[in-house]
Amino acid sequence: MKAQNPEKKEGSIFFCDIRNFTYLFDEKDPFEAVEFANTVLAVLGEEVEANGGTVDRFTGDGFLAHFGFEKPIEYHAEQACKVAIAIRKKLSEINAKRYFQDETVVSAGIGIHTGKAAYCKIKTNQLEQVTVLGDTVNTAARIEEMTKYFMVDVLVSDATYSVVRDNFSFRKMPLKTMKGKKKTIQTHWLLPTNKN
Repeated sequence: MKAQNPEKKEGSIFFCDIRNFTYLFDEKDPFEAVEFANTVLAVLGEEVEANGGTVDRFTGDGFLAHFGFEKPIEYHAEQACKVAIAIRKKLSEINAKRYFQDETVVSAGIGIHTGKAAYCKIKTNQLEQVTVLGDTVNTAARIEEMTKYFMVDVLVSDATYSVVRDNFSFRKMPLKTMKGKKKTIQTHWLLPTNKN
């Protein structure tokens, strides 16, 4: 596998993970997971696309998306935060339907980080994929994992917060050591409303 023509770009990385995905489909027909992907994950991914972002890949129980890498977006961090709020609303609509269909309601964790990453094409003999790679991507994934620890749904990094703090409401979270890192990281909980 070889990465071809990498470009270093700045943008915002967006990780979305469905909580308890394994539990939801434990011992169930795998086609139910496919149906879930089409009715939930794809719908959430459409919120990304509607706001100028790119769904990089689905991960089975969530997806990786990015803003500002495939095409320049001046306010990529703001767009990522708008999508997080839109996904909150969309999940409420989805859960209302699932409740009346006697299905388990679903929740998600979202991690957003802004910084530089390599935007590149990776090829094997049978696969060709354009994706983002680097520490910014890894950090966004770790921040999403921290939503479970803090029991919140959307966390953004200090880098993202510094760009969008005037447009959205946040609550500063305690410093925490990130998995795989020695230093502590400051995150901020994105509250349900924006300031506009």
